[in-house]
Amino acid sequence: MSRPLLPLLIALMMGIVYGHFLMPSDRLIQFCLLGVLLLLLTAYHRRWRILLSCSLIASFALVGLLLINLYSLPPEGGQLITDLSGERTTIEGVIADPPRISAAGTELVLTSVRVIEQWRYTQTKGRVLLRVREPVPFRAGDVIRCQTKLRKPRNFGNPGAFDYERSLRNRGIVVRGFVPNASGIILIRKLARNPFQDRLDRFRNHIGATVDQRAPPMEAKIIKALILGDQQEIPREIMDQFSRTGTTHIIAISGFNVGIVALFALLIIRPFLKSSQWLLLRFEVHTLATWFAILVVVGYTFVAGAGISVVRASLMIIVIMISLLLSRERDLLNTLALAALLILLASPPSLFDVSFQLSFAAVAALLFFVPRFNALLGPETGANGQPIIIWLLKKGGRSVTLFFLVSLAATLGTLPLILLYFNRLSVITLLANMLVVPILGILATPVCLLIIAAVPFSATMTEGLIGIAVPLVRVSLTLIDHMAGWSWAAVFIATPTLPEIVAFYLLLAVAGLWLQGAVEGGSYFPASSGRGGIALATITVVIGIFFAVDGWVRYDRTLQQGQLTLTFVDVGQGSAVLVRFPGGHRMLVDGGGFHDDSFDMGRAVLAPFLWQEGISRIDTVVLTHPHPDHLQGLLFILEHFGVREVWTNGDHVASPLYESFRETVHQKGIPSKILSDCNAVPPIGGVRITILNPPSPVDRGDRLAIDPSVREAGYRRTAKPPSGRALGNRPIVTDDVNERSLVIKLQFGSRSILLPGDIADAAESRLLTTGYDLKSDVLFVPHHGSRRSGNPVFLEKVNPRVAIVSCGKENPFGFPHPEILRLCQQYGISVYRTDIDGAITCRTDGRDLQMAAHRFKKNGS
Repeated sequence: MSRPLLPLLIALMMGIVYGHFLMPSDRLIQFCLLGVLLLLLTAYHRRWRILLSCSLIASFALVGLLLINLYSLPPEGGQLITDLSGERTTIEGVIADPPRISAAGTELVLTSVRVIEQWRYTQTKGRVLLRVREPVPFRAGDVIRCQTKLRKPRNFGNPGAFDYERSLRNRGIVVRGFVPNASGIILIRKLARNPFQDRLDRFRNHIGATVDQRAPPMEAKIIKALILGDQQEIPREIMDQFSRTGTTHIIAISGFNVGIVALFALLIIRPFLKSSQWLLLRFEVHTLATWFAILVVVGYTFVAGAGISVVRASLMIIVIMISLLLSRERDLLNTLALAALLILLASPPSLFDVSFQLSFAAVAALLFFVPRFNALLGPETGANGQPIIIWLLKKGGRSVTLFFLVSLAATLGTLPLILLYFNRLSVITLLANMLVVPILGILATPVCLLIIAAVPFSATMTEGLIGIAVPLVRVSLTLIDHMAGWSWAAVFIATPTLPEIVAFYLLLAVAGLWLQGAVEGGSYFPASSGRGGIALATITVVIGIFFAVDGWVRYDRTLQQGQLTLTFVDVGQGSAVLVRFPGGHRMLVDGGGFHDDSFDMGRAVLAPFLWQEGISRIDTVVLTHPHPDHLQGLLFILEHFGVREVWTNGDHVASPLYESFRETVHQKGIPSKILSDCNAVPPIGGVRITILNPPSPVDRGDRLAIDPSVREAGYRRTAKPPSGRALGNRPIVTDDVNERSLVIKLQFGSRSILLPGDIADAAESRLLTTGYDLKSDVLFVPHHGSRRSGNPVFLEKVNPRVAIVSCGKENPFGFPHPEILRLCQQYGISVYRTDIDGAITCRTDGRDLQMAAHRFKKNGS
């Protein structure tokens, strides 16, 4: 077998993936592993090669299963910290990792956590992720105490949602807590730290402080990212510019950066080694230089924080350099497989880490394509009597061409993964990398590396090196800022499917084999030479047919042939509904969100769901009312999804979020409509749309008029219902902004759905007196199921079969109110909740009605 490690790596990966999703019991795995090892020994003793290979592959798959279970399953025995989830608790623990400080605050990971109750200490198992709203002065190894409400991590229950729970579980974190400020944390004591780690932390801090003192703020942040692996301080807008231009890999400590460090170390040490006759006579310069580069890479790994991504990248480069020492450079793909094996055996969850996948995909693409590109360009020749200028131009042209082809190989190798995880295609990535990589990567990174060496010895030299690095960084930032400003620089793409990704990589492999055939056979049509060429041509045609059929299937899905589909998206304590009409028209009603931008609901939750559904364009965005839990998530959608029109109720509120909403609509030139119950909306795809609220300006009167003095606060109280009708014995409390929500009724055939926004008693009472036909099969429960909504008379009038509540898990408002749930049970209404069921889909052809819940696959009709 020419590459024996590849099948073992694939087996290990398959075992990790299987265990990641299904989590079989450890005892079953151990029993199977014991049986496979017995087979392995028997096959080795009897020299049965086929059985030996099969049992060896099976053993690696079972090892992968066993290892991932160690990270996925909760620890056995003792009290789990998760048992206290939902309670406000005093805890004490050791800070396990260096605190992560960003603009949003500080993250602390606590281990050896003890719970304090009535001066009794209870040792628990499991780590705690503690978030603090501001920077804290603590370090890894400190013992701290605080009071917080512990909660289990929770995923948003939508297709395509990031698995936040499992990502924390892979780090051993089982609960999380929040402390508003640093004063809420008490330092109990400082544990005796590892002297090496303590000195390393002090050295890192000294480097960071030195760079901050001698470089402008923005350039200092980039320099620290290059040498310390600290991207937390870089503003979000700058990171977005790097992402738009496809140059993020330059400032992330990845295989690229570590490779530059290794190459720079080799270039620095070789002249010194060659200048010593004593070394030349006794040692091989190539070997000494490589070992020196390995030591430099190890040192850089510690200075850069020794995080898991840094260690992975360094291990990959070290394994490749060792293979060069052992003269294994002819089969570097096997060497790459060895590096991946070592990393996955040490940390199985790395398989699901984006940086791991991108690094190995890029290196694999380079190892596969670069030798073929070199052969295509032909051997490099000497001057051979040519004028030196002509020779230099040819040599420079060859170098530029090869650099372009190398960038192309890395881009193509990582493209499917970038689209899968980030849904962003940078159109200018090749141009941007050709301009920025030489400056920020090849020139600035070595200079920054010398800063690390200069800081302990010479302030003058350090200042000089920073003075060289700053202009290089500044030029790079200027180029990136300019290119990122091009409106067509990057586009967002719907999430590719697994078959599409596999087909793309197969197409790349076929392209590489065609290129090899062209180089070796001297023909760009190797299909004419033998069975191998015919096989390549056949595979190419099959892949082409697959992409054609796949494109047609995607297009056909968008048409929603004869189907009206509504998906009530899980956006926590907010509201967002995607409506897909027959014919392909898409409407997004609200977008969920929070009162500030600390968490972007549109970018992190709503957009990934839309991309997963194959949607990158929204025809109509509807804002029922300008409250943050309906508005904030729409800002990202308006900016990046090609929205064709916007509907609002015309209300204005004094808030930065709403001003951003209006500004985005204006800048994008999106047509905007203000709707009320006097507007007739044309049918879409055979679906009749009726606006039932707010009342028209002429008919509005004083019933729901907005008092300017309380508009910003949004609340006022009235002594009696606007309609004169008493709603049980409840006093009426009206929120003008909520009560004026757009209320939309969709009618398709004999089925209807009512979307009432956040209306409550006052608006419900008005609707009951207007004579509107409120009867609907599906009711999106008003105001997330608050006590003030869904009064008995209103529920009787609507008479739904299904009620859907959009609310957050363990929300502080207690939504949905138990009285609402009791009424639904009394009237025989089936209740779906986004906090329990995740995204809820309602589908009808005008006759049948089907319901499906994403989290539990609960179905009904």
